[in-house]
Amino acid sequence: MEIKKVGVVGCGVMGSGIVINCAQAGYQVVASEINDDLLKKGMKLVDNFLAKSVEKGKITQQDKDAVMGRIKGTTDMKDFGDCDLAIEAAIENMELKKKIFAQLDKVCKKDAILATNTSCLSIIDMAMQTSKPDKVLGLHFFNPVPIMTCLEIVRTIATSDEVVEIGREVGKKMGKTVVVAKD
Repeated sequence: MEIKKVGVVGCGVMGSGIVINCAQAGYQVVASEINDDLLKKGMKLVDNFLAKSVEKGKITQQDKDAVMGRIKGTTDMKDFGDCDLAIEAAIENMELKKKIFAQLDKVCKKDAILATNTSCLSIIDMAMQTSKPDKVLGLHFFNPVPIMTCLEIVRTIATSDEVVEIGREVGKKMGKTVVVAKD
C-alpha cells in the first residue's frame, strides 16, 4: 500500500509539527482540530515555522507555498475518509484517544493505517477500539518534530509486519531515523 494522503488529529505543538513533516515529504495532509479557534492556532504554528525556515534560508518561499498548498485544515473528522494513514496527536488522555480511534475506524477507509503519537500510553488499548488492530501502530515523533530526526515505531502484539514496514517507509520519506520498539 502506498501512502499518499495523511490525516493528523490534533494541531497543537506535536500535531502541527507532524503536519509540517508530512507535507514537506510530499504527502497531501488533512489537519484536524476540535474547533475553528484551535485549528487557526495550529495552522498559524505551521505557517510561522515555515516562514522562519524561509527567513533562515532553509527553504524558499516557493517551497513554503508548495507545502502549505498540500495542507487542508478541518474540524470534521469525515474529511479523513480518503486518508491512507491517520495519525492521532491529541493530548495524553487514554479515554480521549480511545474515542478518537473509534471515530477514525468509522470514517477512514477500510485499509487505512491508524497511528498514535503517544509516548507512554498502551497502543493495543487504542487498537482494540477499532475493527483492525493489525493496522494500528505507534508513530512517536520527537519534539520539535520538524527538527528532531528520530521516529519511534511502536508495534503492538497485533500490528502486522506490513504495517510496520509501511511506517518505516513513511519515516524514511520524512528523513527520519527509524527505530522499532514494542508496545
